[in-house]
Amino acid sequence: MTDKKYPSDLTDEEWEVIKAILFKEEGRSMGRPREVDLRRVWDAISYINKTGCQWAYLPHDFPPSTTVNYHYQKWMKSGLFERANQEVRRMLRKKNGRNEEPSAGIIDSQSVKGTAESAEESGFDGGKKVKGRKHHIVVDTIGCVLVALVHAANIHDSKGAHSVLERVLEAVPTLRRIWADQGYQGPLIEWVKKTFSCELEIVRRKGKKFEVLPRHWVVERTFAWLSRYRRLVREYEKKPASSIAMIYVASIRIMLKKLFPKTNEKCPS
Repeated sequence: MTDKKYPSDLTDEEWEVIKAILFKEEGRSMGRPREVDLRRVWDAISYINKTGCQWAYLPHDFPPSTTVNYHYQKWMKSGLFERANQEVRRMLRKKNGRNEEPSAGIIDSQSVKGTAESAEESGFDGGKKVKGRKHHIVVDTIGCVLVALVHAANIHDSKGAHSVLERVLEAVPTLRRIWADQGYQGPLIEWVKKTFSCELEIVRRKGKKFEVLPRHWVVERTFAWLSRYRRLVREYEKKPASSIAMIYVASIRIMLKKLFPKTNEKCPS
């Protein structure tokens, strides 16, 4: 087994999964001689995602930051990170004895503080008192990210959800029920039913005291997992598309660890 230089590096088993996905995307043998090691490129992107460092501050044992960023931009624009997330999610669901495609999901958003770099498409969330962007995700019932979108924090969940739900029901047409909190109630429920023949069910609180909402705790747990990846804790990405890609990079890393738990026992998250 190849020694991991950093905790965020892929293990050999994990790399075999990513290599197969890249092979499918590239349409040619990954064994062909290259000027750059794509495994180290992926490791470098994971390092940035986990530590939150800037591109120029990548350790020198990775490929040059310009090379890593070139591949990151290429994969981001092609949608590779989202497709890789789907592939790994199917593998994990199959390992857990479930259908590869889910029939139910949970939607929620998280407002994230912005920076000077993320001024484009930014806004103020009055409820959370946060100026920045919202990370809007749909997860399956075991917490795997199905779809992620990012938009200005001042857009209400019920409005931002239109794009999120359109995307998830296009990517995962097997969904028949999606749970949401009370922020999504209103005309959105009927729109989902008529447009997609899918039920948007609101999970309501029974009282004013804090309580763990049925089903909804799953998506909150996923946000907690994602928050351990420092590039997601603050909005440093200039473009929302890059923020979305970083969510998928973290999601893929989380699922790979669950796919191969024994190889990750001694590795920090």
